[in-house]
Amino acid sequence: MVRGVGVRQGGIFPAPFAGPRLRFARHPPRRNRATTLGGGFNPETTFQVLLMARLRSGIGAMWQHLTANLVAVALFVSGWNYVQPWLEGRSQKFRLLAFGCIMGWGALASMLLAVEVKPGVLLDLRTSLVATAGLFAGAPGALVAAAFPLGYRIAIGGHGLTAGLIGIAVAFAAGVLANRLIGRRQTRAWQVLVFAVCVGLSGLVPMSVLPQTAAPDIDVHLVLPLIALNIAATAVAGLVVLHTQLVAKERDLLRAAVAQAPDFYYVKNARGQFVAVNQTVAAHNGYAHPMQMTGKTDFDVADAARARILSGLEQRMLKSGEGIADFEEQVPDLKGNLRWFSTSKTPLRDADGNVIGLVGVTRDITAQKQLEQTLLEAKNQLSYALSEMSDGLAMFDAEGVLVFCNQQYRELFPLTGDLRVPGTRLRDILEAVTVTGEQVGIPKGHEREWIDNVVGALHVPGEQQIKLFDGHWLMLRTRPTQAGLALVVVSDITEIKSTEGELTTLSNQLAQLANTDPLLGLGNRRAFDQALAGVVTDASQSDREIALLLIDVDFFKAYNDHYGHLAGDECLRQIADCLRQRTRAGDFVARYGGEEFAVILPEASAAGAMRVADNLRAAVRERALEHARSERKVVTISVGVAVSSPTARHNPTSLILQADKALYAAKAAGRDATRLAEPDVGFQPIPLPRKA
Repeated sequence: MVRGVGVRQGGIFPAPFAGPRLRFARHPPRRNRATTLGGGFNPETTFQVLLMARLRSGIGAMWQHLTANLVAVALFVSGWNYVQPWLEGRSQKFRLLAFGCIMGWGALASMLLAVEVKPGVLLDLRTSLVATAGLFAGAPGALVAAAFPLGYRIAIGGHGLTAGLIGIAVAFAAGVLANRLIGRRQTRAWQVLVFAVCVGLSGLVPMSVLPQTAAPDIDVHLVLPLIALNIAATAVAGLVVLHTQLVAKERDLLRAAVAQAPDFYYVKNARGQFVAVNQTVAAHNGYAHPMQMTGKTDFDVADAARARILSGLEQRMLKSGEGIADFEEQVPDLKGNLRWFSTSKTPLRDADGNVIGLVGVTRDITAQKQLEQTLLEAKNQLSYALSEMSDGLAMFDAEGVLVFCNQQYRELFPLTGDLRVPGTRLRDILEAVTVTGEQVGIPKGHEREWIDNVVGALHVPGEQQIKLFDGHWLMLRTRPTQAGLALVVVSDITEIKSTEGELTTLSNQLAQLANTDPLLGLGNRRAFDQALAGVVTDASQSDREIALLLIDVDFFKAYNDHYGHLAGDECLRQIADCLRQRTRAGDFVARYGGEEFAVILPEASAAGAMRVADNLRAAVRERALEHARSERKVVTISVGVAVSSPTARHNPTSLILQADKALYAAKAAGRDATRLAEPDVGFQPIPLPRKA
């Protein structure tokens, strides 16, 4: 680039023209054609011709210097390729600083080869290396690289000092900024090319600050090639460093993979000496570092007998040129424990096809051998267990083909057992089931749909109970596996089903006893509470009315005292019988407690409930049960009626309280009466003691 202090920049004049400043006019003044071509001598024209001839000669020398600059850039970038392998094992910070040093030395070399247009006005390619250092090494590397040209530029001074320092600073900033933008991502080739263009164009910055007296006018025909040359230098440097970086990463990856691999990797020459081994081989043989095994043979790391065997095998392999694959042997380790190893070796050949050594890979397969032994033992145990188990076991593949089953599985199906063998499709088995009638409950006329449903559910977890034609019950449990198979376990549950039926009957009986009053055969208080809650819930979801009757036997305590408790029990039985006979099938009659009864009337209005209550009182009177202690001389009842309607909706508790209030009113009216509670949702009566 053209720089005042950067790329040895400043103008188009080489060193021979360090004298007075000259300018090229954009439009030379017109000359009289007669004075220039008329044969007379024109001193001004002759001077210009000589000046242009000298300029052409100087420009040619200048391009030779710039070409040497480009070669210097390439030389130092290539030098980094040779230095980098020697820096392996060093810290990243040290490598970055070393890279900055090499780029700085290259920039300094470029300045030493610069074209000095005018004292202190230099033309060179230093900024390409400073910017490259910033791109790949960040601020630390760029700072080190910039220090060299900065120091030299300050030392030589001159008119272009300020512009030169600005040029170096711009290159430093461009490299660091690009490094920050790319971040931890891998630099791409197109990014390097874009960066090179930006660095080349940045040379215009120091050119713009050159003082008018420091450099001649610059012709665009010179500026553009100089920009292109700086772009090329930056692109070459960046692409070469990028390639070196990628190769180094691949090499580091390969080296790390070999060094850290759990398997044993080693290379031997034709004499059987170890040339390279990884850390696993070195550690196995008791060495701290792989380099300690270089030059050693099997006789140095193994007993003589085994070393002779290995050496003989390798020599035969090297002579025949054929490798060894999966050679297994059992070898004691450093602690004396026997371990299994599998070895594969391949001859190495040079460019002419001559065998020059071998490469070997040995794997520790002790765990694999132990697993194989464990699997063999497990297989034997499984075979024994399958033969002794009472359940049937079958395995179907993803296509519904039977791949395995035990004898018990076949014996559980008496009509299709012969068909249930490996290789048979489940669909064929099911078709035989429908033909033989082996399974009960298959819908008639829909056998095909039933088969499709069973086959479709084969790989879905589930349980199913089926009944066979002979009365046996089977439980089929299906469990899919991760391998795409379906495991079916079949159990005979005939005895369980029989016991289950007996338990169901007993459970129903117990439930009946738990909800029935043992004396009267009516529902007890527990059953009443459940029934009332259900009826109230159903009614609240519709516009239906429900009614509740609370019934109390008049003067029942006096009846018990006069006739005795046995007679009192019989009296309650008679009343319970009346209630059952005079209520509908959907009504619920229960003993509420002691001598109290309750009747739930779903879908009953107030008028209808009152009629039912009056009919019940009349039915009890008609029984004419003698009651000497009663004013009416017969047993009578009092009834309280409460209604829950859409306009006055009650919950179970409030409905009972309302009916209880009405019953109290009926007894207060002289007994043997019916009273309807007034519709008051918020009514909360205070319980009062009742007289017998």
